[in-house]
Amino acid sequence: RHQSIEEHFSFWDVDKYAALKAIHVIRTLQAELSIIKHELYIDDADFAKFYDEEKLYLEGLKQLPIRDRLCIRYVEVLDDLNSCRNEWNTARSTANNALTTVRVGNFEEISAALTTARIHVDTAYGKLQNAEALVAHMEIQLRVEERWAVGCPEYMQYKEEATLGKYCTALNELEHLVVMRLFELSKLSLSGTG
Repeated sequence: RHQSIEEHFSFWDVDKYAALKAIHVIRTLQAELSIIKHELYIDDADFAKFYDEEKLYLEGLKQLPIRDRLCIRYVEVLDDLNSCRNEWNTARSTANNALTTVRVGNFEEISAALTTARIHVDTAYGKLQNAEALVAHMEIQLRVEERWAVGCPEYMQYKEEATLGKYCTALNELEHLVVMRLFELSKLSLSGTG
């Protein structure tokens, strides 16, 4: 019983000290706020307006407009097209040099090398055709009259947005994992151990 009384007054002292500190902080910040309001020519009604504007802005950030999402996808498809084009060029170059390592007169090796080269070229060309079709489809949806070049302003804008979106997704996943870990530690009563 004596211990519970001591704990009560101990917690009461901590709460009282925290309240006094909070009152001091509020007074200090109110003085600073009134100076800032005077310097910037704003009043209390402006703060409510700022809050509403910020809320609208943040609501708009939850999901990009459809056109922006399509443009981001278009940039990704253009990158895929460039990758497929490089793969096809590499496959053709490899096919052109396929017989340089084969011994003269060994028809089985020549046949195997030509078959392997043909398969690689055909596969790469199929991927290239699919990528071209997807780019053409996206251009129709977006009404793009001239294909965006890598490095043009529109390409760079949506490439940056795509990168930022991937970063935000990774950050959200990391935050999710950290919160899950903290819950696990709190269940084990080890929340202060890291």
